[in-house]
Amino acid sequence: MEALVLESSSTTPNINFDAKNMNFTIEGECRPENVLTYFSPVLNWLNKFKNWAINLSEPIDQTLSFHFKLAYYNTSSAKFLFNIFEKMKAIQEEGMKVKIVWYYDELDEDLLENGKEFEKILELDFEFVATNQ
Repeated sequence: MEALVLESSSTTPNINFDAKNMNFTIEGECRPENVLTYFSPVLNWLNKFKNWAINLSEPIDQTLSFHFKLAYYNTSSAKFLFNIFEKMKAIQEEGMKVKIVWYYDELDEDLLENGKEFEKILELDFEFVATNQ
């Protein structure tokens, strides 16, 4: 399956979902003008990935690593990020191992708390990594 790669802009993050290496990354700032327009292709790709992964003749034995490295995201983006994590949960429920790594600036308690809220609501295990940005 082809990777999904979206280059960052001043208002959107870099997205690199590498299905071959099972390494997904969202990095930067996320405050697109139109969140629906920006996130629709991402959610569509994740649906295709899920269908691809569960329909393989042999299950994937590799853990899907999802690296969430957003320094900032706005309120309207939060719903779509929640939807992305819901997709990760659905993929995990299909039997694939999923590891979510939530990076946050060690001084940004709000970002850490937001990650803990996603973890709690979705009943997913997150690994929290403090950075010194």
